[in-house]
Amino acid sequence: MKYSSVTTLIFFCILATACSSTIPLQTNLSDQTLLNAENKNIKADYVLNSEVPDGTIQQVYFRKNGNRSGDKEFEYKSETAFKQMWSSYFDNKFNDYADDQMRITATLKDLYLEQQSSTSVGAQLLTGNQKSNVEAVGVVSVEVAYEGETYKDEFEVSSSDYQETQSTEYGTFSKENPMEQRSTLLQSALNRSIVQFDNFIRQVMTANE
Repeated sequence: MKYSSVTTLIFFCILATACSSTIPLQTNLSDQTLLNAENKNIKADYVLNSEVPDGTIQQVYFRKNGNRSGDKEFEYKSETAFKQMWSSYFDNKFNDYADDQMRITATLKDLYLEQQSSTSVGAQLLTGNQKSNVEAVGVVSVEVAYEGETYKDEFEVSSSDYQETQSTEYGTFSKENPMEQRSTLLQSALNRSIVQFDNFIRQVMTANE
């Protein structure tokens, strides 16, 4: 019975990682993002653009020595995630009825994944075990027009997590569900882009006091 349970667990781990190339969409603002962002008595006249359309997103793989070892494409709604999360931020933290107004254009320039192995090729072949760091990276540019002045900035954000895989006679399975992990990391990276933008807005408002 114990052997059967282990076999079943491994089977479902393989099934979860092998059957889909679509990263689930998560677009929630984190509690920390909402806590860090102050309420603003300003109306946000905003436009959201994305140079990363819904469709494929790339994950680049690197060996322990830093050499690139390949890449893989996944399906992900990058533009949808970006626009939903940023719209939610504006709806929560700006005041649509305020007399003071700020014109904002935010553009998602890039969004991708990286996986950096921390296990040598030799050790991986010997033990079947591979430890790595998975990271979601995003680049966002912004332009803000406020009180007769225009301000521009671009920032790169990232979010990372640990992953471990084990190769056995049944196949290769992961300690964490890789697709759920990618989804969470992408959501976290977009949350961090909003925090960066909110810090930028604070500087703009301070400059106009």
